[in-house]
Amino acid sequence: MTTEKSPSSFIPTIFGDVPSDKEYEWRWVEEHFAPLKSLYEDPKTTEIFVDRFDAISVEQDGQITRTDIQFESNQSFQDFIVQLSTALNQTLTRDSPILDARLPDCSRVCATLPEVTPKGAAMTLRIAPKETLTAEQLVEFGAMSQSMLDYLTDAIKQGKNIITSGNTGSGKTTLLRALARYIPNDEVVITCEDTQELEFDWLPHHRALESPKREGSDITMRTLIETALRLRPDRILVGEIRKADAADTFLQAINTGHSGCMTTLHANSCRDALARLQYLIASHGNLNFDLARHQITGNVDIFIHASRHKSYGRKVVEICEVEGDELVSRFVFDGHSHKEPNQ
Repeated sequence: MTTEKSPSSFIPTIFGDVPSDKEYEWRWVEEHFAPLKSLYEDPKTTEIFVDRFDAISVEQDGQITRTDIQFESNQSFQDFIVQLSTALNQTLTRDSPILDARLPDCSRVCATLPEVTPKGAAMTLRIAPKETLTAEQLVEFGAMSQSMLDYLTDAIKQGKNIITSGNTGSGKTTLLRALARYIPNDEVVITCEDTQELEFDWLPHHRALESPKREGSDITMRTLIETALRLRPDRILVGEIRKADAADTFLQAINTGHSGCMTTLHANSCRDALARLQYLIASHGNLNFDLARHQITGNVDIFIHASRHKSYGRKVVEICEVEGDELVSRFVFDGHSHKEPNQ
């Protein structure tokens, strides 16, 4: 008598535990992932960049270097990312040539076919940290000062609404995850993300919402935020705001009595983050540009800006507090050290 695997059981892979009924697909992916396996398993690796099958770089300790690793051919690499999309229940074809997804271990993958990258199939793999950095470690590593941490800790405990901005790879999500450690354990926390990265296992009342990137799916970030509002949250944390409808819905959420909410977005400074959020909300059509600013500054308490720069690595470079309709700097990084402008 043969015992069949339960579809709900899981098996271990290099990418984390996967459903046993997908074992064949994942074993194939593991086998053809062999060229990148050593980089993926190296604890120093944060991102892997495949510009072409024979042009592979890696980021380790904040430095990007070219490796001598390569796949056998463009076709073999393309076959790999197509099979990866199948294992992830995603669609990757000539008509839909972009894969943007989460691996079982919460690493993020963005891959493209030659239809959008003419030099050949390409992929960026952002590896989920094996150990989550704490805010204390960020202070120890010089990413922010102890005074900054004390200020932000108090803000979170007081239920301040916070927006963190920064460039790509600046550590926005890392900072948000670290600060979430200070959320009281008795609060209901709902996270909304395109691709899940926020793991809050220490919070007993945490529910994660993720918008599936599958053909025909109409679940957007706006859908997730609206759903979160129905789940009786104390706080809503949005992984990243990219579009006007998500910005507008997030503003509505914090404008209806929800405190302690946090989100991130791409911007060049705290003031640029305010202007970008203002533009997104105004472009949605419900508010004009000036009224959008008034609504934002009336409901958001603190703006944080993080930056990744080759001269100093990843730093929190400014923290601004909202006063009236303006932002006032409380902490800045001047390129050498963190300072408090008013002292």
